[in-house]
Amino acid sequence: MIVLKNPENSLKLSNIEDVCNQLENFIRSEVKENFRKNGVVIGLSGGLDSSVTAALSVKSLGPENVLGLILPEKESSPKSENLAKSLADQLGIKTETIDMTSILDAFDIYKIRENVVKKYFDSFTQGCKYRLVVSPDAVIKGGLRIPFLEIQDNKKLIHKFRLIPSDFSTLSSATSIKHRTRMSMLYFFAEKNNLAVLGSTNKSEYVQGYFVKYGDGGVDLEPIQNLYKTQVFQLGHHLKIPKNILDRKASPDTWSLEVTDEDFFYGVNYETLDLIWNAKENNISLENVTKLVNLDQSQVENLISYLEKRWNSTSHMRKTPSNLKF
Repeated sequence: MIVLKNPENSLKLSNIEDVCNQLENFIRSEVKENFRKNGVVIGLSGGLDSSVTAALSVKSLGPENVLGLILPEKESSPKSENLAKSLADQLGIKTETIDMTSILDAFDIYKIRENVVKKYFDSFTQGCKYRLVVSPDAVIKGGLRIPFLEIQDNKKLIHKFRLIPSDFSTLSSATSIKHRTRMSMLYFFAEKNNLAVLGSTNKSEYVQGYFVKYGDGGVDLEPIQNLYKTQVFQLGHHLKIPKNILDRKASPDTWSLEVTDEDFFYGVNYETLDLIWNAKENNISLENVTKLVNLDQSQVENLISYLEKRWNSTSHMRKTPSNLKF
C-alpha cells in the first residue's frame, strides 16, 4: 500500500523507486499467483497511462511476457499508432496491430454517429471532422456542463452546435462500442495466449467515471488505479517514457477531430482536478485548498460540488453487478 504522509504535498511521490517496486510486485503476484497466467496483454494507445503500465509490466515480468495490442480505426490519430509502436520497440515487447475499422463498420458505428452530425450540419462530407466538447469553465463557474458538437469543414473552419440530450446520448453510446470492441479483442488474445488483461485507468479517471464499463474498464487488474494522473506523469519521467508521449495532451482518441480530455470531459486541467480531489479526501480546509490551486473560494466550492456529483452519479460503474441474496 502506498502511504502519502503530507496531504498538502501528497501528489508528489517522494520515494518513486519504492512506488515502482510496489507496483511491479503487485503485477507479478497478481499475474503469477492469483490469475496463474503466463504474462499480460495491454492495449497500447500511444498515451501516457498505457505506456507507464506497459513499462512497469516489462520490469515486473520481462519483455517476453508482455504483449502490446495496437487497435487503430479510421478515426484514430495516426500519431497514436506510431507512438505505440515506438514505445514497444523501446521496451522490447512484441505487438499485434489490428485495424478495428471493418468491425466498427459492421456495427454501423460511423453511420450512426454521422447521421446525428448531419442533423446539425447538412454540408457534412467524408472530408469533415468532428468532436464533442463541454462548455468551457462551466465546472468552476457553477454552470451546466453543456455538450457541444464541433465540426471542422473542408476549409478547416469550425462550426459549433449545442446538442440536445438524445443526440448526445446517441453519440456517446455509439462511441462506447469502440472501447467495448477493443476489450473483446484484448480478451481474445489473452485467452488465446493464457495472459491477463492489464488496464491503465488512473485515479483521476476512476473517481470521475471517465472510463467505459466493460470497455476500457473491463480488465483483470488495474495497477495505477490509485495514482492520480499527475502522479502517473512522475512515473513516466522516472521510467524514461519517450518525451513525445510525455508531452502529448491526454485525449480519448475516439473522434475524427482531435480533442483533449480537458475539453471533452473534465472542463479543468488534471493538475487542478487532482489537487482538489486529493484535498477533499484528506479533509484539507477550504481555505487551504484555495492556496493549492489558482482559483477563488467560490470556484473551488463549485468544483468540489461538481466532482462529488460525478463521483455519486458514476458509483454504479465502480461496483460489481447487483444481485439478490437468498
